Amino acid sequence: MGITKDFGQRIKELRLKKGITQYQLAEAAGVDPKHISHIETGRSFPKADLIEKFAKVLDVDYTEFFKFQHLNNRDLVIKDINKMINNLSYDNLSVVQKIIASYVY
Repeated sequence: MGITKDFGQRIKELRLKKGITQYQLAEAAGVDPKHISHIETGRSFPKADLIEKFAKVLDVDYTEFFKFQHLNNRDLVIKDINKMINNLSYDNLSVVQKIIASYVY
């Protein structure tokens, strides 16, 4: 995964740990709730000032957002792969199967 996606997952993890919704985080940080969704799904990366606001709202040091080594464990990688392939057409799924088979066999 890339830093944008890892960062988004970490924001979501810390938000859920704090027990607040995307809407509540957005309201407290002064941004549109859709922006929070885009950040958490890795479609957007926040500017430094917004990262600082998130840290304040979530009551963590901003460096906590960059501690995501634990997100890359085997189960999470498999779960992420399953999410990616779940919506593929049969033809594309067959291609993915052949690619995976080339590594396994």
